[in-house]
Amino acid sequence: MKTLRVTVLLLAAVFFAAPLVASAAFGFSLPGQGFTFEPLQRATGNPAFWQQVGRSVLLAVLTAVIGSVLLMGTLLWLHLRARTLLPLAEGLSVLPFVVPPVALVMGVNLVFRAIHPGFLTSLLSLVPFYVVLTMPLVYRALDSGIRAIDLRTLVDAGTSLGAGRLRLFWEILLPNLRPALLAGGLICVAMVLGEFVLASLLLHNTYPVFLAQVGQDNPRAAAALAFLTLAGTWLLLAGFARTLRSERTRS
Repeated sequence: MKTLRVTVLLLAAVFFAAPLVASAAFGFSLPGQGFTFEPLQRATGNPAFWQQVGRSVLLAVLTAVIGSVLLMGTLLWLHLRARTLLPLAEGLSVLPFVVPPVALVMGVNLVFRAIHPGFLTSLLSLVPFYVVLTMPLVYRALDSGIRAIDLRTLVDAGTSLGAGRLRLFWEILLPNLRPALLAGGLICVAMVLGEFVLASLLLHNTYPVFLAQVGQDNPRAAAALAFLTLAGTWLLLAGFARTLRSERTRS
């Protein structure tokens, strides 16, 4: 049984690592030169590179903040006041997995074309789409964090000691829900930095769109950027996991 587990783990490691290694080998090399950073330097030397990265980071931060605030408030109210509606809310939260992005964009486009034609031309119009797109995973991250604490006891204890709603949330609930909020925020960042369909359909230039455009002219640079993006996301998740373990050890 131990040999089988080791074999499965090794096969899984090869399955996930082989594409990354191949991407890095292709992206950081040139025929006749071997290992080189030249393809990456060409891509990062493009004036549009840092602009698109900044746009995607801005969208990721706004999506994480807005999505966390909306879902955290909704989930706290459901857990405290309407627990019978939690199954319904959980079912509704998976709708973004059911509705294709193309249908979502076309439906919203028809509505806003009649109400506010200029809305979809703004880069910030992507934020509501990204909030909806990340909702299924962020909902579950926050819901798991709330279920892991004794919410009712904390609220009753804080209220009995005279804490108002703002102080109750800021000083009692927020420290206990910090890991869940960090997990939800990292999910938003990872998904927004890799989202291509919505941005391309709405004709907005973001980092994934830039990466696709670079891949048409310079596939080695695109492979190098894709590898660095995946490595950066992995390091971010690893840092979060280490921080979470440290907090649990101290508590």
